[in-house]
Amino acid sequence: MIAGALAYLMTVTNRSSMGVASLLASQKFEVAATSLSTLAVAQLVVYAIMQVPVGILLDRYGSKAMLVFGTAVMTGGQFLVAVSTELGLAVVGRMFVGFGDAFVFISVIRLVNGWFVGSRATRVQQLVTNTGQLGQAVSAIPFAAMLGSYGWNTSFTILAGASFAVVFISAVFIVNDREPRNAEHKSPSLKIVFGQLIENVKHPGVRMAFWTHFVLQSAPSVFSLLWGFPFLVGGQGIEPHIASLLLSSFVIIGFIVGPLISLFCARYPQRRSFLILSNVLALAIVWSMVIFIPGKAPIWLVALLCLVLATSGPMSMIAMDYTRSFIDKSRLGTATGFVNIGGFVATFSMMFLAGIILDLVKAASSAAGQTAELYSLNGFRWAMSVQFLVLIIGTSMFVLERKKARAKLFLDEGIILRPIGVVISERISRKTR
Repeated sequence: MIAGALAYLMTVTNRSSMGVASLLASQKFEVAATSLSTLAVAQLVVYAIMQVPVGILLDRYGSKAMLVFGTAVMTGGQFLVAVSTELGLAVVGRMFVGFGDAFVFISVIRLVNGWFVGSRATRVQQLVTNTGQLGQAVSAIPFAAMLGSYGWNTSFTILAGASFAVVFISAVFIVNDREPRNAEHKSPSLKIVFGQLIENVKHPGVRMAFWTHFVLQSAPSVFSLLWGFPFLVGGQGIEPHIASLLLSSFVIIGFIVGPLISLFCARYPQRRSFLILSNVLALAIVWSMVIFIPGKAPIWLVALLCLVLATSGPMSMIAMDYTRSFIDKSRLGTATGFVNIGGFVATFSMMFLAGIILDLVKAASSAAGQTAELYSLNGFRWAMSVQFLVLIIGTSMFVLERKKARAKLFLDEGIILRPIGVVISERISRKTR
């Protein structure tokens, strides 16, 4: 599990490296916000597209093969970014990073479920994912410092070299399952795996998990992967080193709240939707305060925003907990892949729309004869407002699918007027015996 966590940490570092490099990228390639957003959007589009195929391959070949392959492709993509002199080449490199990234997260989740069950799996999953999120701190502090001291080429080359080392660590130390017989089982045919995928998607509990990930994972990802650093520095006028510390605080907060979330979910699985809806409400309130307050937000409000966003990341892992509650372990690869699409579809949609809005606001300011800055406070007010659309859509669909999941549980279990949480608790209890 340590090797798997290390692979995920390196993946998050690669994934979030463009967040602190976005200002340098706009200068290096001399591009507008919409063009700059393609660096992150192209990466995430590839990531999202590959989730279902990777889930199918994962159920067939296991975590180890997927982790080794994914980290190898990611290494090549990051090296391509390092040597790029034009935006197009850098975009291709980031697409390879997204392609390799697609193999890692759901493989790590499957690895956890191959070694642990029940509430222990919930706790280990949060621990592993929180460890992986240390990659945000790596990109926000030492990698950002390298960019300032050594420049684009050297910094991304070093990052590619570190990723290359993880390929060998994964190949040597990762074992698919705690029980050898589970790791050596005969792989199902692709026809069977495709059938399992269709069956998974039809399950309202899996769709409920999809919308959980959609609404909670996207907000912190948009902030940490691309627009957070420009928003803090250009929009709010915060010093770059303070902005880096605020972004790296996501990791510290995740390590604090992650175990608390997993403990709550393990003890009170019937109350998981309460956590999700509470976090959605907190996101809506704090973003409303930051966006609509006159002038720049005070530092305490920006810190509160980072706290809520940082909490939203670990909270989105409840989606994977839901999946484990409804789906058998042999089908978790395809189910997790489908669920993981949710957050990243919302993420790259918001990233691209925010870039378009920033360019439109700049153009409007120029047309009005005003000083036109790409990263202005007014521009970010409009750009960050796209998150309300995601919150409304995601929450509405979550509530709808939760109702359908409750009805399906009643039907499957032959239960009348019993809380859905009680039924889920009984199912989890039976799985851990």
